[in-house]
Amino acid sequence: MEILVVAVLISSISIYGTIKLKRFYFMLGYFLFSILAITSLMPTFNEDPYLSITSLALFLVLGIISFPSKKNIADYKINSEAVPLVKSFMLKTLLSLSVINFLAILLVKYDTNMPEGISEDMKIYPMIMHGVLGILPLIALYKMSQKKIGD
Repeated sequence: MEILVVAVLISSISIYGTIKLKRFYFMLGYFLFSILAITSLMPTFNEDPYLSITSLALFLVLGIISFPSKKNIADYKINSEAVPLVKSFMLKTLLSLSVINFLAILLVKYDTNMPEGISEDMKIYPMIMHGVLGILPLIALYKMSQKKIGD
C-alpha cells in the first residue's frame, strides 16, 4: 500500500507540470516514477523473468526519455529552421510517454508478481495511475499546441 502512496505523490509532480506547463516538473514526475517502478520490479525478477525483463526495459526507456532538464523549450531562442525539428522531437517524446504508460496498464493487469503490499484487488489503482500518466502527455501536447514556439 505504501508504494501506491509514493506513486500518487510522484504522479502529482507530473500533474503539476502539466497544469503549469513546466517541463522540469512534468519530466521529473515521470523520471521518479520510472525509478520507483524499476526498484519495485527487482525483487520479483526470479518469479517471472520474461515479464520482469519486459517491464524493466519499458521503464528504463521511460527513465531515459524523461530525464528532466531545467529549462522549458519555450525558454530557448529557436531559429525558424529548427522549429519543425523541435516540434517533431516534442511530439515523439510525448507520444512515447503515453504509449509506455498505456502498455504499462496491460503489464499491471497481467502481472502475477505485484510488489509487496499490492493485492490482486488493488491492481486497479496502478492501472488508473498509468492511465493518468498516459493521458498527461496528450494534455501537455494539446496545451503546447496552443502556444507558439520560436517567436
